[in-house]
Amino acid sequence: MLQSILGTIRNENVAQNNVNPFTWVYGLGRSLIAIALLSSFIFTDVYLMFESHILNSLDQSNLLYNRINLFVLIGYDNLIWSKVAVIAILSLVISGYFPRITGLLHFWVFHSFHNACLYLDGGDQIGTILTALLVPITLLDSRVNHWSAPIIKTKSFTMFLGRFFFTIIAVQMAFIYFHTAVEKIYKLEEWTNGTAMYYILQGKYFGLSDFFVNLIKPFIGSKAVFFLTWWVMLSHLALAFALFLKRENKLVFFYVGLSLHAGIAILMGLYSFSLVMIGGITLYFLPFNLNLKPWKIPFTKKISTLRQSLSFLRS
Repeated sequence: MLQSILGTIRNENVAQNNVNPFTWVYGLGRSLIAIALLSSFIFTDVYLMFESHILNSLDQSNLLYNRINLFVLIGYDNLIWSKVAVIAILSLVISGYFPRITGLLHFWVFHSFHNACLYLDGGDQIGTILTALLVPITLLDSRVNHWSAPIIKTKSFTMFLGRFFFTIIAVQMAFIYFHTAVEKIYKLEEWTNGTAMYYILQGKYFGLSDFFVNLIKPFIGSKAVFFLTWWVMLSHLALAFALFLKRENKLVFFYVGLSLHAGIAILMGLYSFSLVMIGGITLYFLPFNLNLKPWKIPFTKKISTLRQSLSFLRS
């Protein structure tokens, strides 16, 4: 497995020897991750997120990365100013300006939140990892704004390093999906017998939102729930094994991931988590030179891309 992953990293860079990775695509990915945390701070009382004794214990820690936590430095009594600082930093990230500076600030905010917040989900953990992996890419990006057109005269070695760190992100995302699928298959019988989604969607904490309860209940109460449950598992496996495809052939898997996480957001209300994951699959799947208006790509080219993407099933 490790040898295959290393081979993928090498082949990916060789195949895209002259492709500039510093385009709007990675700007979109990091902006979606920023919007996820921004929404939490806009719509949640900041004093519900943190407790004074946790911030005090971090402040007294022997570890520097605990003491430089954003919320520790500003203090519990001034959490409202922490909220203002977070909103300002994340808004600057989304604007795209000064990626070399905002890349570090983006990671600092996510790490500080993950290290001090009372209530976390998987999206906060994954967001912290992704923003850390994005730091080298932002430091290599010499543009003023990540929404700008790529710089034509970017050095080959700089582009190589950028693609290398993108591949590391791809490996991380693939591992997340593979691990999640394996955990589902081997640890819970409800996933293999096709009933897991029935219980999940009616769960007390992460079940269907009130709007969808009556609408979806007849569906999940039928045999169709078996196919929904297995679609979730198979989609995770497909998103994992897409790692071994060339980047230009991965676009179809972006739509698979988008439908999966959009469904999680709409049906289960996990909007922040879903935005982080959609940001992750943007970094994982979208070709660097993708047309900003993909709906204008000719239909025949879309079919060709789909065939190339699925060709690994025949190999």
